[in-house]
Amino acid sequence: MPRLPYSGIFAIGLSCLSLAGCTSLLATASGPGPVDKPSYDRPLSQSLADIEIENTSNIDIYKADERFHDSNVNVISFYGTVLLTGQVATADLKAKAGNICQQISGVTHVYNELTVAQPDYYLDRANDGLIATRVRSRLMFADGIPYARLKVVVDNGNVYLMGKISHTEADHAVNLIKNINGIVKIIKIIDYVNDESTSKGKSS
Repeated sequence: MPRLPYSGIFAIGLSCLSLAGCTSLLATASGPGPVDKPSYDRPLSQSLADIEIENTSNIDIYKADERFHDSNVNVISFYGTVLLTGQVATADLKAKAGNICQQISGVTHVYNELTVAQPDYYLDRANDGLIATRVRSRLMFADGIPYARLKVVVDNGNVYLMGKISHTEADHAVNLIKNINGIVKIIKIIDYVNDESTSKGKSS
């Protein structure tokens, strides 16, 4: 049997050590569970896609009809799900805004919660901002709530919970916030998953 030169033996040994070292680092970084466990945390690519969806929607809606210039249309995208809130002057404008968003690349579903009414006033929006701050603060620091997979939107006292969480986590979130002063209604726009993870993080 031919003998390997010392340099070849050293190279093989170094490769084995490198592989073992890399595997050890990856195993440590991936946590205690098996690597095939699905992760529903929003990756950077999806965050960027959601920003692009929002920007494109706002531009296309503004250009589509001059009547939108006097409307109050809010476009929120999370995991490719779009929520429309605010006020427009007519029912056809509401439908038009929804149709525009539905045609944008990356959008999986559109929830059109626009109302036919005059744009709300500054005080109403300030009240919504206060409610949103209270809701987010309560959920962000709560055990059993994967906050990185949730987005809170408040419009005219209605609280929309968007994200990818389990039924148990969604019910827990509702119970935590339902007694906050000023909330009119809580609407869940949830893509339910079989994941009881309680990891926490910040959502944009």
